[in-house]
Amino acid sequence: MEHQIVASGQEGGNRRKIPEYNPAWKVIEPMDTQIKGFADSMYEQSFVESAVSTRADTTNLLKERTTKRTAKTPVKESQINGIVKFQVQHIERCLAARLESYERAYEETGKVPTEEELEEILAELKTVGDLQVKHSSSFIDNFLRARRAQVQCDPEQSLMEGCAEAHDRVLRTWKNWGEKIRIKEVAPAKIKAAAKPPAQTVAETQPIQDEVVPMEKQRSNRTLFAYYWCFFKRLGNECNRTWRGELAAALLTATGAYLLIHRVSAVAWTSFKSEGLSMVIAVWSIALWHILRTPWLLHKEASSTSGGIRRVHWGHGLFGIVVLAGVLAGSGLYARKQLAKPIAPVMAAPYVEPKNSLRKRTLGLANDLNVFLGERWSKRPPGHGPDTLKYDQATLDLYMKFYKSRMVGILQELQDKGLDTGLLGAPGGAPSRFLLPDEIRQLRDLAYHLDEKGNVVKF
Repeated sequence: MEHQIVASGQEGGNRRKIPEYNPAWKVIEPMDTQIKGFADSMYEQSFVESAVSTRADTTNLLKERTTKRTAKTPVKESQINGIVKFQVQHIERCLAARLESYERAYEETGKVPTEEELEEILAELKTVGDLQVKHSSSFIDNFLRARRAQVQCDPEQSLMEGCAEAHDRVLRTWKNWGEKIRIKEVAPAKIKAAAKPPAQTVAETQPIQDEVVPMEKQRSNRTLFAYYWCFFKRLGNECNRTWRGELAAALLTATGAYLLIHRVSAVAWTSFKSEGLSMVIAVWSIALWHILRTPWLLHKEASSTSGGIRRVHWGHGLFGIVVLAGVLAGSGLYARKQLAKPIAPVMAAPYVEPKNSLRKRTLGLANDLNVFLGERWSKRPPGHGPDTLKYDQATLDLYMKFYKSRMVGILQELQDKGLDTGLLGAPGGAPSRFLLPDEIRQLRDLAYHLDEKGNVVKF
């Protein structure tokens, strides 16, 4: 055992105490050399890969430091923590690889480890962890001394604290492996014991057949009518069993409704009517609950160990029919009464202003006159010569032809509404000439004195 450890490059070291193992408890016999050699070869390969990966991570961290600062810059605590983290990951990979190598070795050879061999594997896991902690702490010490960095904490203690979870995980994996092996050893014995059932005589098998036949006959007799008859009997039985407490609950509900309504309404008849209605609703709700619950009760009885439904008197079936008919009749009457009421509109439809309202027609006329006058003034000849007077006369003729009748009618409607049109409706105003820009704005202001329904708005 010690020879194999020295050959793999792992020597001495402070060992971490694991309560689950103590070499003094028992004498461990040496493991099979074939399995041992196969496991060591796989572990050595995993160990080299992990060491190369750890060295690459550490080198990348140092390169990042030298690119940012000079080599004389002291090492920061965050960089030391990074190196410790890489070493912890390396130790964890080594522990997992050591256990996995033994698992694969036993799996490839088709052998099952004994209890002594499992204890030997656990001892080697502990040795691997302790040796790797020692090597990693030595590496960190040499690294810090070479760079003259101040050590704030014990590297070995930091590594052991960081590897605590890794040790626990590997220990749990080792325990699970042992439990699986023990289960595999116990299972064949149980299968062999169950493979030989006791021989049954003809006298012993006959009662079983006698019990099966009535059950098959019972299931064959479960027609649709029989199922619903059983449903009505069970419904009537449940209602008859609980009617006293449910009636008391309905009376309490009615009394509470009466007291609440009596404080609001002084009419005694209204209070008593509401009390009776609340009691009927309570009884109806309880009966509906029984109807919904009865199929579940039947299914529960049918799926029980006995597999049968208890006997109920046929009179309960008639009572169940009455209960179901009362619930359906009450629901129908209430629905018919509610549906017969006219449905009041929740919200009145918003008023939509007509397209030909006085306000829209006034605004439309003002916009048309503004466009018309803008086009004419943009093409008007400059000065006050004959061409200009002739152009103004043509503008007046176009206004009188296309806009005069609309203007006169709208001004008359505005005056009928009680609005003061001012000089627009005067003899020398809009009826006899086209409007100027100020007068067009005045016409638009008159439109703003009306709402969407044509009523005058007073500011």
